[in-house]
Formats: sequence, C-alpha cells, structure tokens
Amino acid sequence: MSMPSFPPNGADMTREEALTMIIASIAMEELALSHILNAEGEKLQYILGTLHGTSPCACPQDVLAVNKSVTALVEAVTQNQMLLKSKLEKVLEFCPLPPPPCKPEPVPCPPPCSCPSQHPDPCPAPCPVPHKTQSCEKSSLRLVGQREQMIWNPDCRLPWRTSGCFGKDICWDRRVPTRIQLNPGKAYVIQYTLNVRAMCPAKGAGTICIRQSPCGMFADTPPLHFSMEHLIHGSQPLHHIAVLHPRTNGGGAAELSLVLDAETPLCVERAEMDVAEL
Repeated sequence: MSMPSFPPNGADMTREEALTMIIASIAMEELALSHILNAEGEKLQYILGTLHGTSPCACPQDVLAVNKSVTALVEAVTQNQMLLKSKLEKVLEFCPLPPPPCKPEPVPCPPPCSCPSQHPDPCPAPCPVPHKTQSCEKSSLRLVGQREQMIWNPDCRLPWRTSGCFGKDICWDRRVPTRIQLNPGKAYVIQYTLNVRAMCPAKGAGTICIRQSPCGMFADTPPLHFSMEHLIHGSQPLHHIAVLHPRTNGGGAAELSLVLDAETPLCVERAEMDVAEL
C-alpha cells in the first residue's frame, strides 16, 4: 500500500470535494486494515504449516505465542474500527442531503389541428399528454474482465467488457476495450478487484498504474504496489480504491486505463472494476 496524496490544488477544493476526500481516506484506511488482517492470517497459516509450500515449523508454545500476538493486533484493529465509525458519522452529518426524486415533466402539447371551415365537427381526438423524465442521477459504470484466465503483459492496458452502465459522463466503447472515457472537471471514485497469479519466473515487485490519456498519470492517485514472488504459489486478490480528478489541457474526454508495470506477465483469472461519479 502506498500513502494516499491530496490533489495539488487542495486549497481550492469545494466543501463537497473536501468531504469526498475525507470519506475516501476512511475507505483507504479500511483497505489498509484488511491487508493487515490478511497478513496476520497468513502468519498463522505459516506457523501451522497450512500455507501452500510450507510445513509445520513450530511447537505448541510457539503457536500459543503467535496466537497471543494476533489477538492483540485484532483488538487494536477493533479499536481503530470504532474510531473510523465515529469519524464517518461526523462527516456524514455535514454531507448534503440527496436531491428529491425527479418528477416527470409534461411535454407541451402540439398546437391544435386546423379543421376546414366546412367541417361541422370539432377535431376528433384530444391531444395525448406524454411525459418525459429528467435524469438527476450521477453516472456509474461496472466492468468485468474481457475473459477469464487472461494473460496481462507488462506495459499493456487491461481490456474490459461492460456489465452495467448508467448516465452519460462515463463511456466505454467495445472497439477500444482498454479505455474508459471520463468527463474532465468532475471527480470520480474507482474501485477494482483482480484475482491474479504470477507467471514463472516471477521476481521483484509489480505495480498497477491508473493511467490517464492523453496526459499520462493521474497526479493525485497513488498506484497499487505488490510482490510478484508472493503470487507464484497461487491466485491472490488485489484490491484498490482511488479518487480521480481527470484534467485535460485542450478539452475533450479523459481516458482511464489500468497498466501493468512489472518484469513478467500476470494471469488475470477474474477482474472487476466500478467507476462512479462523485
């Protein structure tokens, strides 16, 4: 996990953007705690010899000592969870209430038909009053991996297929399945989960970058770092949450992609990503 960073123009953020950043920081803390608990679970598996590729290496006294250490850490995490809950409740008190549901807006009826003067009867059918609904919901997009057991090569973008879409500010085109178009000037939250395993020989560290086109990296969005060697023994989930502030110099849409920075490929057994407008 890398440390989150605030946008360079943080002093110019609106109240709503500041509240959004605080909520995003709480989500990142929750994600960090989940990584810590996962590490403690793997420590117990290593001691008990149930981790893949290991054998029992501890006596009963060692198991009890490790169990005591894990218990102390879980208690500390529980106390942290209470603090995060209190922090979130305070932030939600200052969040604006959601807008009321949109009401249908009547469409004006076309002018009445002009009947010939010699026609004794009035115009026959009354004009129907259709309705149209104005959309006040924010845009969101759900994507899944283009296929399972997909080989993801270094310096390549991960391809997707859509699973659900709402609104017009987030677009995905099947002709360019590796890129998601965002509306510059708005803020978005991205959350992805990848079940991956490393391709032998794997070594060193790997990074999953959230790349923006045409301006390169999102300056205020940290990438996800992981160990390639940790993924050799089997599939592991990689989960990441980030807040995006797309910017373009010449206008137009900003394109979002996930890019692998590693020495060896990854096998992506399953991939899911949600992008939502804040």
